[in-house]
Amino acid sequence: MTTMVATRRSDEDVLRECLDDIVERHFHSPPSSIARVERRRSRYSSFYASDVITVGLTSGEEFKVFLKDFGSYHHPKDHMEERREREVVVYRDLLPDAGLDTAAYYGSVSDPAEGRFWLLLEYVEGVPVRHLEFERWIAPAEWLGRMYGYFLRHRELWGNCDVLARHDETFFRDTAGHALRSVTDYSPELAERLAPIVGRYDRAVAVMTSQPQTLVHGTYRPAQIITDDARTPPRICPVDFEKAAVGASLYDLTFFVDGFPPPRLRLLFDAYRQGAAQYGVSVPDDEEMNVVVDCFRLHRVMNWLAVSLERRYTDDVIRKLIGMAENIGRLVP
Repeated sequence: MTTMVATRRSDEDVLRECLDDIVERHFHSPPSSIARVERRRSRYSSFYASDVITVGLTSGEEFKVFLKDFGSYHHPKDHMEERREREVVVYRDLLPDAGLDTAAYYGSVSDPAEGRFWLLLEYVEGVPVRHLEFERWIAPAEWLGRMYGYFLRHRELWGNCDVLARHDETFFRDTAGHALRSVTDYSPELAERLAPIVGRYDRAVAVMTSQPQTLVHGTYRPAQIITDDARTPPRICPVDFEKAAVGASLYDLTFFVDGFPPPRLRLLFDAYRQGAAQYGVSVPDDEEMNVVVDCFRLHRVMNWLAVSLERRYTDDVIRKLIGMAENIGRLVP
């Protein structure tokens, strides 16, 4: 009797199978047409290890693949399984037909036995918006408006998508409750300052949850938005959809416009409004948008306070956040 012993496949073997499939499905060439494969760490590799794979074909054609390795990370964080599944679903099922020019989905690998969890995407050359002058921020604001408009009109894509987070009343109230507990554990004195704001937080929750529901990126920060100048007009390509959710698009806009004074804020609001208008979707006027954005700003501060002990924020930082919560709280209707 012969006993079969399973052997572990190397990363190189698995990667080659993935590349063979990409070449056949996306470039309509036989796998044998791969002439060379080069792999290097991405300069934007951060929490998860990320590599850029350059594939040269015998025809002389070349393409690049971005490999995000969910199995290689700095330290564990909450809901990692849900995060990686969510990002795969968004790229695979929700974005391809949206006309938003996001990175093409090439495939994924999920092998718990081997601890191998990969997401393979088109590699997009470019620079994060955070490194660019303000004039270059207008197009990403307009892009976000288009994403809002498209998915508001296509509820069938995300309405029953269970992997997406839900920005509902529980989501917001739990954050505020956790913030108050964390601050209480740190300083009862500071908790006395935060408690009245949490007591009025239901007003902000009512505003945030009354907004039209759509697909939300979840962390629409300038560092997560790539601009590719090789195209005219430049290609806007947000990345990192791990926290994608069903919620209000202005949640994303709050991340993006944070810190801008009124003149520039108005320009970003206008660009966002123009993007949504392409799908016949109206956006509130600036005054109302400011109210909603302030509610989401307050939520962001609550979220920072909720993790303040876990992330070992200094006393100065915690006191600054309490001050921000007080100032923003006065703006909430």
